[in-house]
Amino acid sequence: MSSPSPAAPAAATRSGARAVAVIVVLGFSSLCAALMQSLVIPIQSELPVLLGTTPANASWVVTATLLGGAVAMPVTGRLADLYGKKPVMAVSAVVLVLGSLVCAVSDTVGPVLVGRMLQGVAMGYIPVAISMVREVAPPHLRNTAVAGISATLGVGGAIGLPLAAWIAQDFDWHMLFWVSAALAALMTAGTLTVVPHVRDGHPGRLDLVGALGLAVGLVAVLVGVSKGNDWGWGAGSTLGLVVGGVVVLLAWGAYELRHDDPLVDLRT
Repeated sequence: MSSPSPAAPAAATRSGARAVAVIVVLGFSSLCAALMQSLVIPIQSELPVLLGTTPANASWVVTATLLGGAVAMPVTGRLADLYGKKPVMAVSAVVLVLGSLVCAVSDTVGPVLVGRMLQGVAMGYIPVAISMVREVAPPHLRNTAVAGISATLGVGGAIGLPLAAWIAQDFDWHMLFWVSAALAALMTAGTLTVVPHVRDGHPGRLDLVGALGLAVGLVAVLVGVSKGNDWGWGAGSTLGLVVGGVVVLLAWGAYELRHDDPLVDLRT
C-alpha cells in the first residue's frame, strides 16, 4: 500500500483553516448586524433635541430598525434559497453600509428613520449566515458554529448598549453611525472575499403576495405593541393595529398553506 502523499495533510489543514475563517467572518458579520438593534438606545432620551422633533417621532428611530429586521429576515431567507446565500449576504452588508452613512450625515428625523430602517433590513444577514455555516463548517464544529452565530442576535444587542454608550459619551452622536459604517464595510469585504459562493440556488419564485402579507401583519402587530404605552393599550389605534395585524397574519397563514411555492413552509 502506498503511503499518503505529504500534501494531503496540508490540504486538509488548509481546508479546515478556510472553514474556520469563514465561520469567523459569518460570526463577526452577524454580530455587526445585530448591534444595530441597540445602537441608539443610550441616546434615545436625547433624540428629540438632537433631531429637532417630538419624543413620539424620535421613538420611531428604535422601532424602525426592529420593523425592518422583522420583515427582512424571512424574505432574505427565501431570496437566499432562490439566488444563493453569498449574494444575499453581500447585498445585506451593503445595505447596512448605506443605512449607516445616511444616518451619519443626517440631522433630521426623516433621513435618520430611512437609515435606521435600512440598518434593520441588513439584519436579514443573520438567518442566511446560520444556514450557510451548516454547509461550510466541519462536522465536529457544525453544532457549535450554528449555536454561536444564532447567539449573535442576542449578544450583539447586549454588546451594543455599552459600546454605544461609550461612543455617545466621548464623541458626537454621529460617530455611532460612522463606526457602524466602518464595521459594515469590514463585513462587506469579509463576505465578498472569504465566504465561498455555494451554488445552491433552487428553482422557484419569490412569493410576493406572501411577502407583502407577512410584512403588513408583522408591522401592524409590532407597531401596536411597541406604541401601546404611548397611545394607551385600550386606544382604538393600538387595538386596531394589533387585532388587524393578527387577522392579516391568519389570512397570510391560510394563503401560505395553499400556495405551491410559499414564502414560508408552515407545515415544515
